[in-house]
Amino acid sequence: MIKGKKITVIALSLMLTTGFASGAMASNGKGAGLEKAPGQSENFSKGVTTLVDVSETVSYDTLKETSSAVTSVTSTPDTASVDGAPVVTVNSYQEKHPQQKWYRTVTVTTTSITTTVSEWEDTTTVTTHYFYETPVTITDTTTTTSTHRGAPGSNGKQLSEVSVTDQKSVAGEKVLVDSADYPVVTKGAVTETASTTSNTVTVKGDWIK
Repeated sequence: MIKGKKITVIALSLMLTTGFASGAMASNGKGAGLEKAPGQSENFSKGVTTLVDVSETVSYDTLKETSSAVTSVTSTPDTASVDGAPVVTVNSYQEKHPQQKWYRTVTVTTTSITTTVSEWEDTTTVTTHYFYETPVTITDTTTTTSTHRGAPGSNGKQLSEVSVTDQKSVAGEKVLVDSADYPVVTKGAVTETASTTSNTVTVKGDWIK
């Protein structure tokens, strides 16, 4: 689509004469009785004058275009680690003294934590958009053909008037005016690995007789 503000300039307005076969024109200037009256214009024939007017209107516009292309694709590995809630196990028992008839309480506390490591690969695709402008010159040529009775300049009765407009567009050189990058990150398939670590604490009470 052509967009832009048009600036109109009237370039020219011409009066063209059209040749015709000899016409009849009387010596009284009304064109009756003679094939062609001496000194009359060639656009006068058989008592009718034909006038051709050509005018040009020149305007300017801008054709805007956009194109896109993938300019880069990169891959980057990434990881994430998540620790689960601690799991605590408590085990108590009575320990007998090896020599005396004594006893004591032994408490064993084990804390376990499971860690899940996720691994994947990010792919970044960069698409570049290019913006172009092309200047356009538009010429509208309007040809108006009219006829009237009587010789040229006699201001006789108008018989017909037909206007035809021909438009011609001439494009200039396309120019790159701007560009912009649009990155899109896509996350790849995720692989998860789980591992558990444990910590044990043993507490021994006093000997009891």
